[in-house]
Amino acid sequence: MQHVRSASIVVGLVLGGSMLAAQGAHAAGPTSSPLSKTPCTAKLVSAHEGYRANADGDTVDSQVAAYNIGANMADTDVWVTLDGYIVEMHDADVSHSTNGHGLVTEMTLAEVQQLRTKRFHEPVPTLDYSLAIPQAHEPGRILMLETKYSFNDSANLQKLADQIAAAGMTDHVLIYSAYMTQVQELKNINPNLMVFFKAAGIPPVEDVQNLNGVMLDPALFTAADVDMYHAAGLLVMRQRQAESQKRWDNFLATGADGLMTDKPRRIIKLCKAIA
Repeated sequence: MQHVRSASIVVGLVLGGSMLAAQGAHAAGPTSSPLSKTPCTAKLVSAHEGYRANADGDTVDSQVAAYNIGANMADTDVWVTLDGYIVEMHDADVSHSTNGHGLVTEMTLAEVQQLRTKRFHEPVPTLDYSLAIPQAHEPGRILMLETKYSFNDSANLQKLADQIAAAGMTDHVLIYSAYMTQVQELKNINPNLMVFFKAAGIPPVEDVQNLNGVMLDPALFTAADVDMYHAAGLLVMRQRQAESQKRWDNFLATGADGLMTDKPRRIIKLCKAIA
């Protein structure tokens, strides 16, 4: 089945860090990488909104920073502007993260491009900028996109899939959403896309078996749940939570394949200790 093929690609990232090398992917970017920049190969580590120590979240700089500290995956949220462009921002209300006001879905691209983020005064990126990040094309790297409610429009899902394919990033992008209809439709549009369902509970396997994986609330899932999804060829990622050694130990005990975190540097250090 197609979802097993793509799931195997992601497993290759987890186990070997060479997910795309066998498929002839090009590696770009700096050739000298200290050990600290090397992704942990034991687990998928997704930096929520990128690494934000010296960059605002959901920006190209935060995504590059995530890769540079050794995250496998850099995360961002995507929306569609009033005139149909895909942009990156955590919330629909632009005042939460920028110097502007209003909803990003009710603004044109030209209006969005006038915005600047609050701390470092960075521009709001369009998706094509993130798809062109050299590190995101390297073996073992993934750009992780959460689709929000503006992708309830089928035309916007098609646009997203087409833009990813045109950038040659089908095997370097993982899309996830809390909207089941979105993830199911994305799989129908392009079965080669890596698609996860962000679940509020423990969804039945039959509801997600054509996808590549699930993102689960750490307060709800157990090792038995992970085994159930693994038996169906699905990967399991833990949704973000406040980090501690105990929670890391609990995560490892479940056997889940990866996690999203607001503390990627700390988690990468823990991850490399078990690699």
